[in-house]
Amino acid sequence: MTQRAYAYWERNPVALRPDQLQQLAAALSVSVEELLGDSASRKRGSGPAGKMRQLFDAASRLPRNQQQKIAAVLEPFILQHASGQ
Repeated sequence: MTQRAYAYWERNPVALRPDQLQQLAAALSVSVEELLGDSASRKRGSGPAGKMRQLFDAASRLPRNQQQKIAAVLEPFILQHASGQ
């Protein structure tokens, strides 16, 4: 998606094609449902994302090898503490 196209969409009422909606959602790191304001896709309130969600979103944008390093630390920690509930 080009910056020019995005700027045009912001300034003018347009009907986006499905492929354009997918590109826009990907650029904004949200689902198409969230982009369209589908309230059923929200699991909790409409406020800002919690700290863990922000960290998860940031980590998911890292290169795969860095994601694997994070998962190697996080997964055993979660498994250990999930069993102690």
